[in-house]
Amino acid sequence: MAKIFIDENESLEKGLKRFKRMREREGIVRTFKNNQYYVKPSDERREKKKKAIRRLKRKRVRNVQRRTRY
Repeated sequence: MAKIFIDENESLEKGLKRFKRMREREGIVRTFKNNQYYVKPSDERREKKKKAIRRLKRKRVRNVQRRTRY
């Protein structure tokens, strides 16, 4: 759980920004969103495979674009 302590000379906005960053680093919101509903293990694997394929396609396209740029 993310906890912050605001110093006397620190503004509330600054403390709130620090809290949001800490929450982002810990992945609290991401974990909550991922666990909102049950996903079958086979569906998880399928989705993971799709993401990997998309990532590789993007990487290939970027490499081709870099070569043709010059």
